[in-house]
Amino acid sequence: MKLNLKSTITAITIGSLITATSANAQTIPTIQNNNTQSKQTEKSYSIGLSMYSLRQLFKDGSLTALDYPAFAKKTFGITQIDVWDGGFPKGKQNDIAYYKELKKRSDQAGTNIFLVMTGAVEARGKTTEERKKAGMQYASAVDYAEILGSDFVRVFLNAPKGDRDTAINQSIDALTPLADYAKNKNITIVIEPGSSPWARKGPFLADLAKKINHPALKLMPDFGKMRYDDPYGGTIAMMPHSVSVSAKSYDFDEQGNEKHLDYSRLLKSVNDAKYTGIIAIEYEGHKLGPVEGVKATQKLLQRYQKKSKQ
Repeated sequence: MKLNLKSTITAITIGSLITATSANAQTIPTIQNNNTQSKQTEKSYSIGLSMYSLRQLFKDGSLTALDYPAFAKKTFGITQIDVWDGGFPKGKQNDIAYYKELKKRSDQAGTNIFLVMTGAVEARGKTTEERKKAGMQYASAVDYAEILGSDFVRVFLNAPKGDRDTAINQSIDALTPLADYAKNKNITIVIEPGSSPWARKGPFLADLAKKINHPALKLMPDFGKMRYDDPYGGTIAMMPHSVSVSAKSYDFDEQGNEKHLDYSRLLKSVNDAKYTGIIAIEYEGHKLGPVEGVKATQKLLQRYQKKSKQ
């Protein structure tokens, strides 16, 4: 029997190509599936609640600070909450046992107290030592945050008027010792705009954060605190240095938009910065009650949350 050499070689070559193609075809779907899976999930910010939003309820006695964690979860489905000692009973603001009980109640409710609010760091002292001492007045707030298992302590800043560089340098004097103290407890100090003309400006706070360059000193944009200056440019400037955001709200139109602030612009800046932390609702309006105001703000924030791609 004669073999056709040319036909044999051709058959072998075709067989090899088919085998190679089949082997490659088996690996391609796995790669494509992995890529598809990675594109399906896109992280966005989560929605939290500021205790200050419910101040009317604490004032009239219909809600207590100890019941606040369970109330937040049951009423709004929110588990990330902050605490404000203005909602504490009189005489309990510095009561260690009370903070421990609040932590216990929060754990039982399935909530997380992510931030503790405190006052304004005074950077207007005449000497460096005065300014350092003024900042350290809030070391106790860091201690309370440690008890509560919080990540952040929010402060305001009283920066001196006048020369911008002087205001930044004196603010660094006041903030550095407090940030050092917080760092040792794995807590971060966050500055919210307000309290003084310079500190209401987002670009000023961004430059301050950049110059101090401290791992335990970051920023917290508050839309409302900058609304008489430039909330939009201020938010953009602050976002690269921010680990928390406060969503101030006052009043809403029939479509559910905030009347005084363009949330579409503000939250675009937040999303453009790829922020995946907590935006806490801080309702300060009067036309709606505290519960209705929080729910209206929550619905508005949900509108601009990035959704998982299907």
